[in-house]
Amino acid sequence: MTDPTAHPDAKTEMDELLAAYLDNELTETERSLVETRLAEDDTFRSRLDELDRAWDMLDALPKADLDDEKFVRTTVEMITVAASQEIQQFEQQKKRTAIVRQAGIALGIVALVGMGFMLTQWRLTRPDRVLVDNLPVIENVDELERVDNIEFLEALRKEGLFTGETSDES
Repeated sequence: MTDPTAHPDAKTEMDELLAAYLDNELTETERSLVETRLAEDDTFRSRLDELDRAWDMLDALPKADLDDEKFVRTTVEMITVAASQEIQQFEQQKKRTAIVRQAGIALGIVALVGMGFMLTQWRLTRPDRVLVDNLPVIENVDELERVDNIEFLEALRKEGLFTGETSDES
């Protein structure tokens, strides 16, 4: 699309010239040229009549009686109301964001605690846990291999000679 103000066509130039003529903005020389053309050119004259009727219709429209102070006051009030609504929306959005952030943090903490519990349970139930439970036996395997029969070890256990154990009979 071309810009009509960049290269005005003949009709636009004619309308501008006639508008200046109607507004009495032409010099005497330009005015006499327009009047000469009006006397000779029917199209030029009919376009002047159209523009003159349009100017008359614009003059016939009722004038808006604006009280400048009232206009300014109502405009400022509308701007104030719009600004306060924007502030309320911003604060509500800020509250929603804070709630979502807190919920996310809470869920993250719950997830971390759950993962810690599951990891602990996994570590405690691993097959090598049996080795950890039997560590005292493993550490003393050399001494225990020297014992010829199990009844002797059972008797020692009943006497409470193993560390951390008490006698079953007492």
